[in-house]
Amino acid sequence: MQMPLLALGAALSLLAAAPASVPEPGAELIGCPAPAWSFERWIRTAPLPLETLRGRVVLVRWWTDGCHYCATTLPGLEALRLRYADQGLVVIGAYHPKPPREVSDRKILAFADKLGFEGPIAVDREWSTLERYWLAGHPERTWTSVSFLIDRAGNIRWLHGGGEYHPSSDPRHASCDLEYHKLEKTLAAVLAEPVPARATQ
Repeated sequence: MQMPLLALGAALSLLAAAPASVPEPGAELIGCPAPAWSFERWIRTAPLPLETLRGRVVLVRWWTDGCHYCATTLPGLEALRLRYADQGLVVIGAYHPKPPREVSDRKILAFADKLGFEGPIAVDREWSTLERYWLAGHPERTWTSVSFLIDRAGNIRWLHGGGEYHPSSDPRHASCDLEYHKLEKTLAAVLAEPVPARATQ
């Protein structure tokens, strides 16, 4: 049954007058300086304080063992790490055990190897950096597998509020594929930006 023209016109008017879509969680953080981090320790690398990474582009993803979303996302991040390392990209996997507890480096490395991630690992045992970046003051933010892209000047340029994103031709993962391509697009733009003068001094 076709909708009468008057009713169709009214429906279109309502859509046009509807408020813009709700901003993505954390959208207000885009363009803001990334907070310092306080990871308990590092695996596969010497400690990497954020201030020492100025001039580099940093992608940090919180992950843990037993997380299906981490298992589907980390291989795609490893591909980016390998592809863009010589252009200044540093990809950090921030391991946060659930619940917060001590986990040995050996076990964390075994988890990372199983997921196909070979980059530097920061251990956020007590979730202190995750709290500072994402959770503190926001009880509505229930995801912890979040990601942040930080530019050469130390500002947040892209974030993903949790779950999975990866290249996929499966219609069931169309949103995952879309988010991954958004990351790729933003990453290309950020990598093309010049190194800030203060980062080279």
